[in-house]
Amino acid sequence: MKRYRLRPLATKRILAGERLITIDDFEQTEQAEHLEEGMVIMLSDADRRLNAKALVGRQNKGLAWVFTNEQDEFWDEELLTQRLEAAIEIRQKFLSEDQSVTTAFRLFNGEGDGIGGVTIDWYEAYIQFNWYSRGIYEYREWFVAALQELLPNIKGIYETKRFKLFDNESAIAHTSGEAAPQPLVIKENSIEYAVYLGEDWMTGIFLDQREVRSFVQTQAQDLNVLNLFSYTGAFSVAAAVGGAAKTVSIDVANRSVEKTKEQFALNGIDAQPPQHEVRVMDVFDYVNYAKRHNLTFDLVVCDPPSFARTKKRLFKAEKDYAQLAQDLFDLTAPGGLCILSTNHSGYKKEAFINEMSQVGRSHSGHFQMIQSYGLPFDFPASLDAESHYLKVLVFYRNN
Repeated sequence: MKRYRLRPLATKRILAGERLITIDDFEQTEQAEHLEEGMVIMLSDADRRLNAKALVGRQNKGLAWVFTNEQDEFWDEELLTQRLEAAIEIRQKFLSEDQSVTTAFRLFNGEGDGIGGVTIDWYEAYIQFNWYSRGIYEYREWFVAALQELLPNIKGIYETKRFKLFDNESAIAHTSGEAAPQPLVIKENSIEYAVYLGEDWMTGIFLDQREVRSFVQTQAQDLNVLNLFSYTGAFSVAAAVGGAAKTVSIDVANRSVEKTKEQFALNGIDAQPPQHEVRVMDVFDYVNYAKRHNLTFDLVVCDPPSFARTKKRLFKAEKDYAQLAQDLFDLTAPGGLCILSTNHSGYKKEAFINEMSQVGRSHSGHFQMIQSYGLPFDFPASLDAESHYLKVLVFYRNN
């Protein structure tokens, strides 16, 4: 195992508990540029205070992930099995509880569970691997064998490769066991949702928003709800199950209508106007339309992508969210709630809170932040800023 020296600042970060390594962290960056995918390397500093080991796996976040700072721990099947076993133990609440409540969750969350570059999701006993680097994918057989031994009730395995592919590779595939029904109906807080494994980059629901959907459900009784960037309408369904008087779901993708109506139907709700509207429309066009017609809502939910381009607009969360928040506060009725969410890891939590709060204070409605959400317990994070990507703020309009 080759040893490489890190710069002082990188050494300080790793000793403090961070796990992500970039090329610029190395004292000799030209050495790092030629490291092979899947290679295990030793990391130290000039004073040998640091004796970390990392697995090379290039992805947009960086070059490698540290998996241990301990001299007597080594990258092998035993260590990997131990990390998976520890992750499964944390999720025993979901694996052992009454399956009428929640049957889909994050089973292994990369660096937060001790091994970066891979996540594993559980959908009604079907497994979804997300591989973010070829380096970690080199050890795929270890993961699959260990998981099947630890959880023998797994029905089938799906895998998505989110790294640069060779010409003969498929990005999305069903790789073993039974094929899941299409759709596969899962439950979350006793609400049913349709997911599709093996068809697209996304399955139909963002599991990390579970706590926010629960909040929406508990608050929605008799409210008019606006759901922007609605995707498959999960927030709208949670609101409807919670007794919302009306929901309006807006997304630019044509598929959103069919997918959203499917989610409503699973829960015995007919998604038809005027009670439940589903519109294919540029979100920003709808916001302008709503402002022109003096429309307001008791509960506004906005979960935009970090970066979005439509025919008319380019949205970048760090640059443009403040203006969007101003418009959404305009659409929030007095006494109403506005939920602002971002999954942009580069948009730091403190900056997001400060900027959105400043918009709220300057607004005539005098908005006050009353609640915030991050990642739920099955999405543990490392100390790296990149690991804490989800930030959700709830604002209340005073008048």
